[in-house]
Amino acid sequence: MSHTAYVVFTVFSQMAVGALIAMVIADFLAKGKEDAKFFETGAWVCVPVAVIGLIAMLSHEARPIQAMMTMNANLATSWLSRESLALTVFVVLAVIYTVLWLFEPEYGSLKGIPVIPKIAKFFMPLRKVVGILGAVMGFAYLGIGAKAYMMPTMPSWNLDTTPLFFLVTTLLVGVTAVAAVLSAKYMLKKETVERFANFLWATWGIALVMVIVLLFTLFANISALQQVGVTEATTLAQAGTLENMLHGDYTALFYARVVIGVILTLVCLTALVLPLKKKDISKASALTLAVFLCALIGELLGRAVFFGANVSLGEVMPYVLSTI
Repeated sequence: MSHTAYVVFTVFSQMAVGALIAMVIADFLAKGKEDAKFFETGAWVCVPVAVIGLIAMLSHEARPIQAMMTMNANLATSWLSRESLALTVFVVLAVIYTVLWLFEPEYGSLKGIPVIPKIAKFFMPLRKVVGILGAVMGFAYLGIGAKAYMMPTMPSWNLDTTPLFFLVTTLLVGVTAVAAVLSAKYMLKKETVERFANFLWATWGIALVMVIVLLFTLFANISALQQVGVTEATTLAQAGTLENMLHGDYTALFYARVVIGVILTLVCLTALVLPLKKKDISKASALTLAVFLCALIGELLGRAVFFGANVSLGEVMPYVLSTI
């Protein structure tokens, strides 16, 4: 069974949350119209990335339209329904926040479109508020989404490391995605924006913390899978998952994730310090792009292992029953 749709959906929807958080940071860092005009380009990231995730989510449905209509039908009992509702609310807030950036009457990329900039002008004082609400809902979506995957029938997902993996994707890939877009803009136009250096420092700090969290989570995950489960079947499922990760079909992807997503990302982050200290924004921008690419590839590989290496209780129950 292909897990591509699940990989793309989870990585890109979580990246969208991180991208919105990055723009909220930029919103508070901007001290004037020139700063805001430069940062505005980063607002193009969140919604398109979220749309990619939504398309991936619906791509594995036989009847995607019907699936969309029934996703929120079982909120009282289904974590999947709650996840879809939380994501829907987040996307709505993200769209509003993005509109308030792109249609800003003075520096928005789409300010030339009739009517909308005039309407957006009245709501401009609320932009930061909408961004904060979107970030809060984004974190709520992460928690609810993690809970939706933490099912007793999937022992390797039903661990405390699952929400940590999702958090790392959100802040490591999402924040660096916006930083990479802004870095590319700087490298093309060489615009001098004082606050951009501050934004890159913030990105560096968040990324460094998330890589450290990722390293801890990987060790914690391996340790948890080695533990005795609540039942014999749980123990066998965890052991099977660990076997697939470290000595099976997903071993190459697991170690590629460690090399690219952890080691190379750390190397790039270490190299980024010097140009940032010297205020060499051109080199810092190039290294920020490298950080993002390593982080994105690493998280895609990691999520492929997360879904692909998993052994469910259903796969081990025949063996357990045969020993009774």
